[in-house]
Amino acid sequence: MLIEDRRILLRDFTEADRPAFLAYQLDPRYLALYDFDASDVRRPNDLFDLFTRWSGEMPRRNFQLGIFDRRTGALCGCGGIRKGADGTGVLGIELAPAKWGCFALALDAAAALADFGFSELRLETILGDTASGNKRVARLARWFGADIVAERDGTPWMVQRGWREVDWAISRQAWEDSRQRNNRFRRRSSSAHLR
Repeated sequence: MLIEDRRILLRDFTEADRPAFLAYQLDPRYLALYDFDASDVRRPNDLFDLFTRWSGEMPRRNFQLGIFDRRTGALCGCGGIRKGADGTGVLGIELAPAKWGCFALALDAAAALADFGFSELRLETILGDTASGNKRVARLARWFGADIVAERDGTPWMVQRGWREVDWAISRQAWEDSRQRNNRFRRRSSSAHLR
């Protein structure tokens, strides 16, 4: 699986990507954000194994891809869509701590994944969730024209920070009508290749 954009590549993880994935998952800034235990190296290894297993499933319903800098090949984070049975998909994206604040990178990755979800997977609605304190994701969702559809108490690490869990959604029609999306896609070329 490969999605190409002018600045980034989104592709299935290979075993060669494990060290870079573990490095950002075990970065103290990442651990602090999610309140993960720094000594638990099993958690990111299990997650990496899950993502590589998903890439071999047939039919494929979970697309969790590494986000790579097209110029350098460096791993910048990961993102994906998990396809539901009802015409919906759940989009998620995370950047490595070294890339936090790189809004254009997150925008390119999210746009490529959303376009893939609506065009290739034929989704009718894409959903997502985030912590209310994650202003970067909230800004990204607003940029695409997503609507907040629910709020609830979050996990303990969110509650400790006074945050709530926020669900958002965007329909295929809203995506197609999005002026920002249309302007952005005139300037970018993206294509997806399924294996």
